Amino acid sequence: MAYCLTHMKINFILSIILFITITAHSQPGENIQLNYSMISDVQSTLNSAIGWSMQDNGRWASAKNSILYTDSRTNKNASELRRLGQENFIIMELKKALIDNKQYNVLIIKYKDGEYEFPLIQDGWRSYKSLEFYVFKAENLNKVLPKDVIFNKPYAVNLDVFCSGIIKKYNPQFVDDKIVNKIQSTLNSTNVNASNLIFAVYPIQSSENEVVKFKLIRSFSKKSLYAWYMDPNNWAKLFNNSYYEARYYKFKKFIRDSQAYNIPTVDNPTTFTAFYSWGILKYQAGNYDEAIVDFDEAIRLNPDTTVSMIYSYRGISKYKLQDFSGSIEDFDKAIEIRPTDVMEYSNWIKNYFNRGVSKFYTNDLEGACEDWNKAFELGFGISLDYLNKYCSY
Repeated sequence: MAYCLTHMKINFILSIILFITITAHSQPGENIQLNYSMISDVQSTLNSAIGWSMQDNGRWASAKNSILYTDSRTNKNASELRRLGQENFIIMELKKALIDNKQYNVLIIKYKDGEYEFPLIQDGWRSYKSLEFYVFKAENLNKVLPKDVIFNKPYAVNLDVFCSGIIKKYNPQFVDDKIVNKIQSTLNSTNVNASNLIFAVYPIQSSENEVVKFKLIRSFSKKSLYAWYMDPNNWAKLFNNSYYEARYYKFKKFIRDSQAYNIPTVDNPTTFTAFYSWGILKYQAGNYDEAIVDFDEAIRLNPDTTVSMIYSYRGISKYKLQDFSGSIEDFDKAIEIRPTDVMEYSNWIKNYFNRGVSKFYTNDLEGACEDWNKAFELGFGISLDYLNKYCSY
């Protein structure tokens, strides 16, 4: 099977977080760990919808990207907190993650948030942005908008959430790290997921236009607590009191664009993309020797590749096998291929940090400090901890 992904798409799909954590000063017998995981950049977005809510006076009220409260009188002179609505969003994003060699989607909902300095008297309002995220199997996204869409018939999809979380006052630089940490803690059974998300969808086609009503229903992982929403007899009722409404083509693009970025895998790879993908999967499974073989073959097929992340992956794999000199060479190459896509820049910076750790292990403390300092200058704030601990800065 042939794959025709461009190099730009490869980077977009497979850009990763490579993060080396030194847990203690390098002394004989002490342990230094390497933590890593993979999550893609944003694959698709939805930033515009009209929120509708049934008011206590029997009328519908609407607001952009927000579902208002049902109290019609209060809505007219709402406080800062109530103006946020029952819920709202600034943008919805879809990313992809690999968990145990299986593809998952990550739905991220960024929204307006805030709090009062003095809640009892509702004074001293402080606004900020927060987000919630849901990690679920990629196959469930296909159910949200099937290939053959049936218009004018509502339905609900159980996303069967693997893990989720809320990040208040989030720092964009560390969002992926926090999501990866939640994934890892769920895998390690240190986090027990109790949440679920039901995605209700109602595609409507008329002579004038095509729209989609949709609703995100937060629930719990216990079946008895979400079974009512999944009963076809109740699907129309899900839209009786509130929902979002978006242009069909925008909603379709939001879902389809993410579906299109499935990471290709084959049993007998023959192309750069296929070998690269297999290397990713073997890397994720901890088969570093085999991952290096696939990365080597991908580079042999395309020695002039502009996919810098393949060298980042191979460098980390060599590090795990204690080939520190080899890992430095790969990080050198990854740094040479400076990305043109701003979305890939944050991952590219981490090559300096990771190269510094490899140099640390070759007893090149001066070189390690130079790399950590460069990473810090470029915006990778965590480097400061290592500069303070190991370097005379």
